[in-house]
Parts: sequence; structure tokens; C-alpha cells
Amino acid sequence: MDFLIERNRFLEGLQKTLGVVEKKTTLPILNNILIETKSEQIRIVATDREIGLIAYYDANITTPGKITVPARMLFEMVREIEGEIIEFKVMENHWVNVTCGKVIYKIPGISAEDFPEVFDAENIESLRMKCDVLKNMIEKTFFAISTDEMRPNMNGVFLKGIDGKVTVVATDGHRLSLVNTHLESDYDDHIKGIIIPRKGVSEIKKLVENGDYVDVHVLDGVCVVRKENITLRVSLIDAEYPDYTRVIPKEGGVKIQLDKNQILRSLRRMSVMSTERFSGVKIEVYDQRMVLTSTNPDVGEAKDEIDVSYNGDPLEAGYNVRYLIDALDPIDGNIVSFEIRSGDGPGVIGSADSGNYMCIIMPVKLRKD
Repeated sequence: MDFLIERNRFLEGLQKTLGVVEKKTTLPILNNILIETKSEQIRIVATDREIGLIAYYDANITTPGKITVPARMLFEMVREIEGEIIEFKVMENHWVNVTCGKVIYKIPGISAEDFPEVFDAENIESLRMKCDVLKNMIEKTFFAISTDEMRPNMNGVFLKGIDGKVTVVATDGHRLSLVNTHLESDYDDHIKGIIIPRKGVSEIKKLVENGDYVDVHVLDGVCVVRKENITLRVSLIDAEYPDYTRVIPKEGGVKIQLDKNQILRSLRRMSVMSTERFSGVKIEVYDQRMVLTSTNPDVGEAKDEIDVSYNGDPLEAGYNVRYLIDALDPIDGNIVSFEIRSGDGPGVIGSADSGNYMCIIMPVKLRKD
């Protein structure tokens, strides 16, 4: 096996594999990526058995073949090399020479015969989405994914697509984030509801960081996401997602519109007082003002005040300050909506301009003065 490839193109391909390859494994070959020749291209494959990434890159093939090599080591080598063209050549006993100018690296590979098989995407109808739209939906929900391994059905995002409407939901039991979008395409099929695991969602987000469109389809417990020369296969969580509609408040609270940057700055000032043991912020609304207070007996106290348009009865509620920041951060636009309920009622954060996003945050009991 012998080929020439542009350094930057090779580096880009290798970098995309780093989040997929298994870092801690009893199978050394899962630390490797598969590189094989296909016509005038190379095919790079990475997998941890749950996620598989396949990408094609143009190359000048001298001798066809395939080999597996350590992903991170090869990436670091190519990253440090200076030059435009790299020669990748497999020698005897699966040793690999990587050459660029006067630089020569020699590393051991493993036979490709032992590498787990990862299938390319089938040519079936896909749900087509704009990359920036899917990226935005992930950013509005990823933070709410549960990390509790005892609740595996919540360790990912729930996605469904029906009649051109796509819904993505994430919850950890203390907060729930939901975002909807309507597609421009005439996709008629349904994705009735799938749970994509956290790591898979993270890799999808990387895939849609740039580009125009991405195609998504589901087949036999696997979500396949394809963009141009790259295909990502993610094994889905086989469980039933909680009925998130039961969490959405039926009765309205008091909606207050706020400048996004102003409330975020105030909340971050409150978060200075946060520790692992105490991370609450008390919010009081009365007489055209919102007063935020964070009191931590181990650290100290912080207090801030924001002018708001509110003349009703005084309101008081407590929330996890980090949850509020997480919910506000990804909102588009400068004005946000904060729906507050006294007592045990949840708070609801969303955009003042659009009803496509909401984050429901359960209140916390605050220390009495």
C-alpha cells in the first residue's frame, strides 16, 4: 500500500476520528483507524463499536491496500510535519512509513483483517437538514442530557421528525430543553422517536460545524448522518424516552422579558458564590425590578438588581444558577422570555421572538435568612 496525499487534507481527516476512537479499551485495535485505498481516494474509518465514522479523501494511489494505525499518534505526526505532500507507505510486517520532505516516521500498524466492519450508508430516503439548523438544535439541548448511568434512557437526546417538523428534547430530571424546527424539504417519512447517546450527539455536532446540508436516516437501531464525503453511524439507545409532554406547564406563569446579555452577566456574578454543595440563586420580582441574591455560608453573598417591566404581586423563586445560564446561553436574539411561578412551579426560559425553544427548570428550595 502506497499513496500520496495533501498534508492539510490528511490532517483534517485524521482530526475527525479522534472523538470516535476508543481511548480506554482492552482491544488495542480500537485505538486505531483503518486506512484503505478506493480508486483515487483513501477511505478512513474509525469506530468504538457504538459509533462509526467513514470519510473519503482524494489521494494519488501508487499501490492499493489497507492497514490500521494508531489514530492519535498518526494525527500528531501529521500535525507536526512541515510540507505539502505526505507519502504513506506500508512496509513488511505491517510497519508504516510516513514521509514528508526530510522527515520520516516509522510506526507499527495492525492488520486490517482484525478491524471491526463499519458499513457505508445505504442509499435510502433521508431527512435533509441544514447543518446550521441541526447544530443550533443540538446546542439548545445538549447541556440538559443526563449523566446518570442508572437512567440510560435519559443519557442522550430524543429526536423525532413528523410531517416536516423535527423535535429534539433532552432532560436530566431537573430541567428539560425542547426545540422544534420545520424543514424546507418535502420529506414524507417519519422518524417516530429515537434516542441518540451523548457521545453520538457530540460527534454529530462536530460534523455539522460547517457545510450546507446533512442527511439523516434511521435503520435497524442505527442513526446514519451523512455530509458530503463523511458518514457517521451511531448506535441508538434501546429504551423508551420519558413522556416529556407531562413536564410542560399547563397553566401560565408571569412572563418577563429581559435583555439576554444583561441577565446573563447578572447570573454569572451570582455564580461566583456557587459551590458543589450550594448553587442556588433567589429571584425576587416586584416594583419594576428583579433582584437576584446568592447566599452561600461557605463563601459569602452576592446581590444584583435589574430593571424590568412588572407591576404585579411580588414573586419569589429559587433556581440552580448554572441551569439558568445554560438555558439562556444558546438563545438567538437579544431579548429573552423568563416565565416565573412562585412556590414549586417550574421556570420556563425561551426566546421572546420565537416559540420554537423552551427550557423548563425545576425550582430549588433556598436557605432562609
